[in-house]
Amino acid sequence: MSENRVDPTVAGLFLVGLITLFFGLLGVLLWNENAMGADLLVYITGIGAGAANGILVAFALMFVLFAFLAAKVGNAFATALFAFVAVALFSVTIGLIASSFIAFLIIGVFFIVFALVAFLIGAPKLLAILLALTALLYIFVGVFVNAGNNGDDPLTFALLFGVFGILAGAVATYMAVALSTEKLPVF
Repeated sequence: MSENRVDPTVAGLFLVGLITLFFGLLGVLLWNENAMGADLLVYITGIGAGAANGILVAFALMFVLFAFLAAKVGNAFATALFAFVAVALFSVTIGLIASSFIAFLIIGVFFIVFALVAFLIGAPKLLAILLALTALLYIFVGVFVNAGNNGDDPLTFALLFGVFGILAGAVATYMAVALSTEKLPVF
C-alpha cells in the first residue's frame, strides 16, 4: 500500500478565508449602525469577548495542526506561515483582552513582512496580496480598538477593516479553490 500525503495548504487557506471573511462581515456590521451595529459592538466588547477568545484559540490550535502537517509533507513556507498565523491568533486574544492597538499593529507588521518574503521568494502573487490584505485587516482592527481613546469615530475604521477582511477572505477562498481543483490560475 502506497502512502499518499496531501498538502494541508488548501485546508489552511480555506480557514484563513473563513476567519478573514468573519472579521470583514463583523466590520461591515459594526459600520452599519442601522443594522444592529451598536448592539453588536457592546456584545463583542462585553460578554462576547470570552467566547470570541475561545473561538480564536480553537482556530489557533487548528493552525498549529496545519503547520505540523505542512512540515510533515515538507512545505516549509506553509509551515512557517501557519505557525505564524497560530501565534497571531493567540496574540489577538491578548489584544482583545487588553484592547491593545500595539498588539494588532505588531501582527499587521509581521503580516507585511510575510507578504514581502512571499513576494521575494517567488510565491504566487495572490499569496502576497492575501498577506498584505490581512495585514491591513489587523492594522485597522487595532485602529478601530484605539479610535475611541483618541476621540475618533471607530465606525469608519470598522468599515475599513470590514472591507479588507472581505477582500482577504475572497482571495484566500479563491486560492484554496484554485489549488484544490487545479482548474483556476493562481497568479
